[in-house]
Amino acid sequence: SPHVTQAGARPPACASRRRRALPTGPSLSRPAGRRRKASMSQAVGWGVVGCAGIAGKTCEGIKEAENARVVAVASRNMLKAEGFAKTYTEGAKPYSSYDAVLKDTSVDVVYVPLPTTMKKDMVMKAAAEKKHILCEKPLAGNVKDAEEMIEACRQNGVQFMDNTMMMHHSRLEEIKKVLENKKDFGDVKHVVSCFTIPFGNDDEWAGDNIRMNSSLEPMGALGDLGWYNIRLSQWAFKYEEPEEVCCHYFDKTEEGVPITAHAILRYSGGCTATFDCSFKCCLRQWAEVVGTKQTVSWDDLCVTQDKVQAPFTVATAGIGENAITFPKQIIQQGNVENCVQHKKLIENMSNIVLGKKLDDKKLDDHWPFISLQTQKIMMALHESAARRGGAWVKFRGADLGSL
Repeated sequence: SPHVTQAGARPPACASRRRRALPTGPSLSRPAGRRRKASMSQAVGWGVVGCAGIAGKTCEGIKEAENARVVAVASRNMLKAEGFAKTYTEGAKPYSSYDAVLKDTSVDVVYVPLPTTMKKDMVMKAAAEKKHILCEKPLAGNVKDAEEMIEACRQNGVQFMDNTMMMHHSRLEEIKKVLENKKDFGDVKHVVSCFTIPFGNDDEWAGDNIRMNSSLEPMGALGDLGWYNIRLSQWAFKYEEPEEVCCHYFDKTEEGVPITAHAILRYSGGCTATFDCSFKCCLRQWAEVVGTKQTVSWDDLCVTQDKVQAPFTVATAGIGENAITFPKQIIQQGNVENCVQHKKLIENMSNIVLGKKLDDKKLDDHWPFISLQTQKIMMALHESAARRGGAWVKFRGADLGSL
């Protein structure tokens, strides 16, 4: 389990010196300068198809993980593949063909950082080659393609997981304990979150980045950023399906790619979630889960501000005398240390693969389930914003296959 400190508490003397965790948990440490990787037979072989910017971060997670190594990298440009392999891996073999990675017998997992409109073809091919799959989000431009991707993995007996790194951070486990303490926190009633970046204000970025290109990333800010907000909302409500959803695109490209989106998810019992995402606002990525008695909030929902520190705050408020003040009370100032989420995701995925490979353990159905659920909610929100003028779209019990 992670090391958690509270306000005023002193962390262990070695905490500031911890760099890499042992497989049993991020609170353990070893002397600086030593790095113990699993043996070649125990390390999961990863293949990377596409050298997008996010792929470098994922390869860093593989490099830091105790049970994984990058063995193959592909780009349609051999020089790019060679440069990427040299920069981000420890001796991975470069290829000029994506299919070559799929045929490489040393590859157990294929990481797919390709544009959204190219993912389905690659996932279907990788699954047919019995490769486990880590896929960037969103999965596809519609529900049907995403369903077929997940089903292909199921039929071929391979693990599917999307690359939503925050879900693997131990902070969520600690926040879950807060939410489950109903005596103090009460019932979860509302989730509010945001994820915005300012790069869309730069004309060069807006003109060249695939996030603004309808033929490559048709979901724009909703798929690239809002995916995290949807996932957080679902996590907080224990993956209960919303009854209905609505969304507005307040800014979009001439081709209809969403630049700024605001959304509402309505759940049973009067519970709700709201979020905004944008390519044209300053960097914001905070979340708050609201209970009937307390709130829990954190300012770095998607990517932690510090590599090994992940704080959160539990608070409540009251009404002062004559309602002159509404004083806030901090109940808990938590901090989860030494959990690196891009590393933890790789280790979690690799452990599933090793369990299947060495002990014939079952795959984890949770990850493809929440991937597909997030995709469906995203497409229902897109239906509301793009085709129904922001009207409510029924979700629970609805046939979403055409979205």
